[in-house]
Amino acid sequence: MGVSTIPILEAILSHLQNNPGSYHVPGHKMGRGLHGALGAWLTHAGRLDLTEIPGLDDLHAPEAAIREAQSLAAHAFGAEETYFLVNGSTAGNLAMILTAVRPGEKILVPRNLHKSVLNGLVLAQAQPVFYQPEVLEAFGIASGVRVETVRAAVQKHPDARALLIVSPTYHGICSDLEEIAYVVHEAGMMLLVDEAHGAHFAFHESLPPTAMASGADMAVQSTHKTLGALTQASMLHVQGPRVNRARLRKRLQLVQSTSPSYLLLASLDVARHQMQTEGQAMLSKALQAVQTGAAQLQASPYLKLLQETPDGFRVDPLKWTIGVTGLRKSGTEVYETLHREHHLTLELSDPHNLLAVFTYADRERQVERLVKALLALEPAEGEAAESPPSEGNFAWLELQAKFLPHEAFEMDMERVPLTGAAGCCAGEMVIPYPPGIPLIVPGEVWTDELIAHIQSLREAGVRFQGVEDSRMSEVQVLSQQQKGV
Repeated sequence: MGVSTIPILEAILSHLQNNPGSYHVPGHKMGRGLHGALGAWLTHAGRLDLTEIPGLDDLHAPEAAIREAQSLAAHAFGAEETYFLVNGSTAGNLAMILTAVRPGEKILVPRNLHKSVLNGLVLAQAQPVFYQPEVLEAFGIASGVRVETVRAAVQKHPDARALLIVSPTYHGICSDLEEIAYVVHEAGMMLLVDEAHGAHFAFHESLPPTAMASGADMAVQSTHKTLGALTQASMLHVQGPRVNRARLRKRLQLVQSTSPSYLLLASLDVARHQMQTEGQAMLSKALQAVQTGAAQLQASPYLKLLQETPDGFRVDPLKWTIGVTGLRKSGTEVYETLHREHHLTLELSDPHNLLAVFTYADRERQVERLVKALLALEPAEGEAAESPPSEGNFAWLELQAKFLPHEAFEMDMERVPLTGAAGCCAGEMVIPYPPGIPLIVPGEVWTDELIAHIQSLREAGVRFQGVEDSRMSEVQVLSQQQKGV
């Protein structure tokens, strides 16, 4: 088994060499039946869209090509075992939580968790205990998590089964996972890492260390986000004696499709191969281009670029968080201008910032195009905002929880105007998207401060998920007729 082999793709191509007749699903019959509007774009890809047939192995009971590909990935990413995910990192987060905790057990989770983690808590019927990441006040975003914060959390809740952390954050800010792993393991807990945005870290020495290298027990990576896998293709990495592997495999079967896409599986295998054979060279070129572009962008008197945090957390240099308050425009306005006038689409915007994502695939041309458009921006008329971006940021408010998420999930709900929700228990998640971090979770109590913050986000053009009314005129709360509400 060598680095140069690509087991899943090779198995598919070997099957196709025999001019096989398809008397099985999928219905488009190896691309033959695809509508021309789609088939013309997919070309040969339709032939690769196969299913579990002899010679192609089975994701849920791998013995051949998939097993070999996962073993190669484990070696490449520094894990003992790696599992391919075709339902995105969402499936990995669900599986980690369902493996680590049983109904009623505690798990320590950060306030900047992704919505998939909250869904995992509901399915596991677990008791979340929230801890707070730091605030990067100059940008109004979540920063890393201090080791002291983790130590305080595990000491206050020694009966917790695990601690989950997001590192890197959506904005590329990394916590000190090695020290955090030591604290968590010393307390007898598992360390679970939502490392969705750090799949590339393993392949260049200038990037932050990976969760596996830092001692995490399980880590989920979105291979499609920063490497070359197709959208929805991710990996779950595992190591150490704390994880019940048989339990994990059964949980993966609960949350993964029984008809996994071989296009996604092959793309995971190829992405691993590409990084092992070319990754360092490609990342070196991308990092050099980004470094040059960052120096140029710093010349703007109206923009600020996050490259380091005051408290020493490492920042992924391929993630550009760009503060735009100096332009006297919202991040959403600037995002739309770049998209409409320059045909540049960034990863996200919020009222104060833009986020641009670079990967191994970017070079000087791509970086220069964005820098040129950013430097051409002119400030709007008027005075600069007086309040710092962090003011009113919900992530740092304390909310009272009257019910656990899974309890609230099963209760009857009613709709009330957003302006009249204060004092009511939330019946749904409210999620500005991206980045997909819930502002309030089912069972927590609405406050006037939270309502004001959501109104300001809505006025800035932010979109919301998780809610019945995406306009946020009304919200679902737990019915007042229910006992205890």
